Amino acid sequence: MGDVPFQSVVDQSRALAAGEISSRELVELYLERIATHNPVLNAVVTLDPERARREAAEADAARAAGQDLGPLHGVPITVKDSFETAGMRTVGGRVDLKDHVPDQDAEAVRRLRSAGAVIMGKSNMPPGNQDVQADNAVFGPSSNPWDTTRTSGGSAGGGAVATAAGLAAFDFGSEIGGSTRIPAHFNGLYGHKSTWRSIPLSGHVPYGPGVGWWTDADMACGGAQVRDARDLVPILRATAGTADHDAGFSYTLAPPRSTKLSDYRVAVWGEDPSCPVDSDVAAAVDDAVTALRAAGAKVTIRPASLPVDIATNHRKTFLPLLFGALSYDRSGLTPAPNAALLARLLQHPRGDASPALLGTFQSHYHWLKAHTVRNEIRQRWFEFFKDFDIVLMPVTPTAAPAHHNKLIDRFGRPFEVDGVRRPYWDQIKWNAVANVSGGPATTIPVRKGRSGLPIGLQAMGPSGGDLTTIEFAALLGREVEGFVPPPAFA
Repeated sequence: MGDVPFQSVVDQSRALAAGEISSRELVELYLERIATHNPVLNAVVTLDPERARREAAEADAARAAGQDLGPLHGVPITVKDSFETAGMRTVGGRVDLKDHVPDQDAEAVRRLRSAGAVIMGKSNMPPGNQDVQADNAVFGPSSNPWDTTRTSGGSAGGGAVATAAGLAAFDFGSEIGGSTRIPAHFNGLYGHKSTWRSIPLSGHVPYGPGVGWWTDADMACGGAQVRDARDLVPILRATAGTADHDAGFSYTLAPPRSTKLSDYRVAVWGEDPSCPVDSDVAAAVDDAVTALRAAGAKVTIRPASLPVDIATNHRKTFLPLLFGALSYDRSGLTPAPNAALLARLLQHPRGDASPALLGTFQSHYHWLKAHTVRNEIRQRWFEFFKDFDIVLMPVTPTAAPAHHNKLIDRFGRPFEVDGVRRPYWDQIKWNAVANVSGGPATTIPVRKGRSGLPIGLQAMGPSGGDLTTIEFAALLGREVEGFVPPPAFA
């Protein structure tokens, strides 16, 4: 069973259906690996092994009786700790919720269970989803399986580590600014940000229990991290669709625009002066372009018709919308509006502290200005995707940086891009393009960098084009390195 923990969900489902392995055996295999490797990685922070064994046995019994539970029948998974799980602790990285046990499942979790998934436990994250690493005062940091001195990424970092290290079949997560894509890139996975509003987020509770049942944070989306891009298809089929309370809105997965790489029209956006990338990421872009051209795809390097640049997308739209969304916060994570805080940040601005401050306390008029620009950008993307199928971009400027132990000083942390200090929050700028557009984006592991760490790129597509970005990622992943198990945990 050496390769079973790293098999794709599709292959595991076939083996389960053929009787080559039982769900109970698969759960035991993953529980054993969690017991062996999780103490070093700290990826899974809450585990319910007896419930997992019971549900796996029920899945096996249902299969023996000829019942089909759905596209994830008997597959053992983890779920990001920001989704409520009935009877299983949901902390969200927050000290005040360290003993919180919900009495109901988030809607996405309910759909995963209905599709047959066996939820073994919860994966680590930063407090309230608000960091680019998975670290918090309750559980501590998750470590990258390629180099445990490096961050897992965030916010869905624990889930990426669990998936990459073979501790679960996949992790289901969420994001508002790259939270699935950044950890997928850092850990060598395929990660997906779904089309905005395609997966209901009822019961997603970064703001605290109860709040997530009646409001979704602006730009927030469901997502997942997998070892094979096509595993995202059954996950989306299980979770996407109109929420019961969202009458009048419907969502249907559109078929991929093509199933041949040669048919894709690809815009490559590999560099931008406001968010420079290092030589490893530039090499990954070159590798992908070479592979695409060899496969016969139509490749255009930074077409003039790109609807926006990184600076405009980030400062004029993403940051005001993001901090507007985060300004409603019962957790105490967003700064309180007091004179001393305002004076300190204004006198000693660092990184994105000023736009964060302005966004948190902005007027409705200023939010509407950003919202209007967002809608204009979305319309431009709609027109753009009449001529192109995919925009291929970096995920972050570098491979995974080292752990950063400053959990409170959000705007004083630097990182380096080819030896040049850059603001820590540059790591979300390339991701924010898809969050503003509302469209899907899928990461692709392309190569290893100079340090041996994975380097990925992301494929962004038109709203509703989730299966297009996923199929493109699967096809390109065959031509580049794709997922490789981290040697220390293989």
